[in-house]
Amino acid sequence: MYEDDEHTQRTGKTRARKAKGQSPSSGSRQARIRPAPDPRLSRSLEYGIAILESFSREQQALGIAELADIVGISRSTTHRYAITLVALGYLEQDDKRKYRLSTQAIGPGSAVIGAIRRAAPARVALEELREETGYTVSMGVLDGTRVTYVHRLRSHRQGQYAIDMDLGVGAHVPVYCTALGKVLLASVSDAERRELLTGLDLVPHGPRSITVKSKLTAQLERISTREVVVSDEELLAGARSIAVLVPRPASEHPIAIEVTVPSSAYTVDRLIQEIGPQLKRTARLISGE
Repeated sequence: MYEDDEHTQRTGKTRARKAKGQSPSSGSRQARIRPAPDPRLSRSLEYGIAILESFSREQQALGIAELADIVGISRSTTHRYAITLVALGYLEQDDKRKYRLSTQAIGPGSAVIGAIRRAAPARVALEELREETGYTVSMGVLDGTRVTYVHRLRSHRQGQYAIDMDLGVGAHVPVYCTALGKVLLASVSDAERRELLTGLDLVPHGPRSITVKSKLTAQLERISTREVVVSDEELLAGARSIAVLVPRPASEHPIAIEVTVPSSAYTVDRLIQEIGPQLKRTARLISGE
């Protein structure tokens, strides 16, 4: 069995109100929520994005009750999502305890949210890659100086739990010591990369973490965005990851996919030779090439 995403159910109160033809208290604005869960997609992620999309020029501050009405879930569940989004930096509370989009969500965060929504159909291709390789498969987007997981499909092979670090969808990992992060850094413009590197503090995580910016810069300059990138125990001892960029128009936020394996299972060369072609094929499937 593989780990499934949480499926949050609509409350009876919301269903009853809709059955009576009553409108939500926040007006005619409604969330883009599918009427029934799609087993290929993350229902909880869909609700989280719907909360962010509930805000508009006319409704810049919303309370929990208003958000719950718009999205169609219980107030307790809405509150849990809202405080999570506050912790992640996408929402903030005003002095009336209402929520509003943070600067992060209005600016770079909005690109991340859009990337997440567009990436949702990729889950099927990622599931197939997990079945083929037998190892944990992830999709991530660049979020400042870190990578945010958009999809995280875990494997339960021996040794996998320890190297997956109990990270799921929405979790962040450093950009400079992960395969996902390095291939995403290599995909941005030189000016953007220099700005991101300026704000990085290269703290060692794994035994092979790069801690010198000039060395990291030189490595990024050698990376081809059409080829795979490997992280060899840079994030965690005993873990190797291989990633590749998903081909997308230059105007769209970059996305990359990754497979993580125990270092005891694959040498770097074998990882590139055996899993690399499968990874690149999945990236092409996701992009529609």
